[in-house]
Amino acid sequence: MRKGIVLSYNKDVKYGFIRDLNGQKIRFYNDDDLVILNVGDLVQFAIGVIKNRPCAVNIIMLCRNQSKVDKHN
Repeated sequence: MRKGIVLSYNKDVKYGFIRDLNGQKIRFYNDDDLVILNVGDLVQFAIGVIKNRPCAVNIIMLCRNQSKVDKHN
């Protein structure tokens, strides 16, 4: 599982981007109305394929509004 920070999220289209600890920008889709993600949230996720593109899947929110991430954890 990877860790990253939510860079952007559009609640209307349920789509956004996460920047992982390697600096890679990864898109995600959130179909679960019970999961509320905000810009700056620290998340853990796996990489899957949706619509023939790599995407973050199985996203778990670890901590709200983190501006910096410890790359050693």
